[in-house]
Amino acid sequence: IDVVTSMEIARSGQTELNQVLSLLAPSFNANPQTIADGTDHINPASLRGLGPDQVLVLINGKRRHSSALLHVNGTFGRGTVGVDLNSIPLASVERIEVLRDGASSQYGSDAISGVINVVLKQNKDGADIAAKVGVTGESDGEQVKTSISCGTNIGETGFINISGEYLQRNSTNRAGTYTGPIFTSDGNNDVQRLEELGKDRDDFSMKIGQSEATFGSLFFNSEIALGDNSTFYTFGGLSHRDGMGTGFFRLPYQEERVVPEFYPNGFLPEIGTIIDDNSIALGLRSSFNGWDIDASITYGGNSFKFVIGNSNNASMGTSSPVTFDAGSLIYKQTTANVDLVKPISTNGLLQRFTLVSGLEFRLENFQIVAGEDASWQLGNGGSVAGIDFDTTSTGAPKAAGAQVFPGYQPGNEVDRFRNSIGIYAGFESDITKRWLVDIGGRYENYSDFGSTVTGKLATRFNILPSFAIRGAFSNGFRAPSLHQLWLSNVSTQFVINPVNGELEPRQVLTAENSNSITKSFGVPELKEETSVSFSLGFTSRPLSNLSISADVYSISIEDRIVLSSRFTDANPTVAEILEPFTNDGVSQVQFFANAVDTKTRGLDIVATYTIPIGEGLLSLTGSTNFTKTEVEKVNLPTEMEKIFSSGDLNVVKNTLFNREERNRLEDALPRQKGSFSAVYEIGAVAVKTQLNYFGQWNTNQLILQMMKRFHRRYYSMSTSLTNYFIRYFYLWGELTYLIRSLMNMQNRQTSAAEDLYTAEG
Repeated sequence: IDVVTSMEIARSGQTELNQVLSLLAPSFNANPQTIADGTDHINPASLRGLGPDQVLVLINGKRRHSSALLHVNGTFGRGTVGVDLNSIPLASVERIEVLRDGASSQYGSDAISGVINVVLKQNKDGADIAAKVGVTGESDGEQVKTSISCGTNIGETGFINISGEYLQRNSTNRAGTYTGPIFTSDGNNDVQRLEELGKDRDDFSMKIGQSEATFGSLFFNSEIALGDNSTFYTFGGLSHRDGMGTGFFRLPYQEERVVPEFYPNGFLPEIGTIIDDNSIALGLRSSFNGWDIDASITYGGNSFKFVIGNSNNASMGTSSPVTFDAGSLIYKQTTANVDLVKPISTNGLLQRFTLVSGLEFRLENFQIVAGEDASWQLGNGGSVAGIDFDTTSTGAPKAAGAQVFPGYQPGNEVDRFRNSIGIYAGFESDITKRWLVDIGGRYENYSDFGSTVTGKLATRFNILPSFAIRGAFSNGFRAPSLHQLWLSNVSTQFVINPVNGELEPRQVLTAENSNSITKSFGVPELKEETSVSFSLGFTSRPLSNLSISADVYSISIEDRIVLSSRFTDANPTVAEILEPFTNDGVSQVQFFANAVDTKTRGLDIVATYTIPIGEGLLSLTGSTNFTKTEVEKVNLPTEMEKIFSSGDLNVVKNTLFNREERNRLEDALPRQKGSFSAVYEIGAVAVKTQLNYFGQWNTNQLILQMMKRFHRRYYSMSTSLTNYFIRYFYLWGELTYLIRSLMNMQNRQTSAAEDLYTAEG
């Protein structure tokens, strides 16, 4: 378990929880995304190289609800939904415990890669007040943060702690000068037009960087003694975030997307989000007849509203609004737990024997609320026959819906519930003074897909007082989220034209799992992902002030749920299926499927050393993680084989899960990560320096070409940043190269020609 204390959080210099863990937990990664709709405002997180939905998040040991947002754009974590860690204010955190091992046998779904437990503060007296300001080296992304955490006693042993936080974060921009056509498709007269308008190409550039956000939160944590052996506890909080991101620039020559009376020079559409998060837990800890009992009920909810600004519905012409309510996503979760622990006497046969058991009931709800009509409709809602919409110079209808993010339609609205019940039991025993064994199992039943059984065996053996080996073997599962089962919408996605390699906007339908469209492709009902995990390592304290630990691990996942690649209407079979969506401009479709099997292997190393220097104490910490994920198999559904049997099934398989999607699982995260920190404390003063190394990550060759073509400054800056790290971490880089070679972690060589062939199936 990695433990990150409140002091380490304060010294990290970061303002949000995701970024703190990225720097301080060796196998955790989370990075801001850009031009990805709602994902711009919730960073997809990863533990041990797996997806955001394959790590379980707890607060004070109780399951945290996930975000309402499902990532559907071209980012890491596409097709997943995770917990919004940034909704938890740092001011409220006493410590963070990161269990780097599978734990489905105790906690149920999602704990395939491990568990993150956020422990809230229990300050009983006094207050902590802090302020923080910062800016990037490019003089943007300014941040101002203030926080307060105060507590007081309740009776002799009880307390209440309240923490509040406010953060204002401005956006960053690493986009270069736009070099493509502006006023005409060939761009021949652009120079003259720019001179006439007194503008330059920078005025038509998109923005690449972290989104803007204003965040406020209030959390509390409290315990009250009830008699001699019972304690009532409660905790929870509220948070609110207003975010603002942008999309691709809509240029004047794109007449099908622009109302020239509003935007004669085009426009950069804005994706605003209003994110509200709330939670509360009530529980009772007590003892009865030798049993320690913990009974609780926890409620949490997250809502995600889209407000589109500086945009238009081109098909409505001058009757279009320029700001749209594009609808909302809502997720709610209620969990009831009873956990039991009892030490059992073995009359000296064993050093210690502890029995654990418990049960859990969970109720989930997912909702989609439609946006205003103008955010999604064609024209004013009239029929095609009535030509009740604005047209281009060729007579074709202009694009329907709000540019950058068409709203959720009434047909997308859902209000779905499901429940699950789980029962677990196990024991932990010190067989001898040197040998510990932990065995557990869990049965879980879901109302929408059935039952599953998981188990775990873990052991630790002290070979010497200062050296122990440890290992674990377990199986796990992840239930398909309600979002994956029921999300449907039409979105604007920029995809690569296989003919000229240019990015072009397309209306893409995401069809829910039960939809007749999805069934027409032969996709079966979603079922749970299943995993088998193995880890082996050692922990050592060769000196009283030096500790070292290392663990290797392997995690195999079958039937992993992914959002498919896009099937296009260039295929006659697809065109026939999509015919009812012609009025929405839909030309491509994607859906969720248990489409791939993967294997993730890696290594974690952590070392700490402390030494007195003068009147102070110097603490040194080094950590590194090596992770590699491979897609071992693409599972083509039997019915899909039948539907497309007249074609090349390898092409169908590559369309279901193409090179680009494989890239997001295998190469979208650094395979190596390292950190070294030094803290010198003397009295009340501490000085810290920290160096972080993130290994190379790769993306699809066509995307790299796009980045070079449109955003040369961004690309060259990324290269400079890489050189910067190589220059300052040369020795570390040599070490990672050596270990990576030993582990056969060679980067996948991607063929641009293959990508051109498979990009659109």
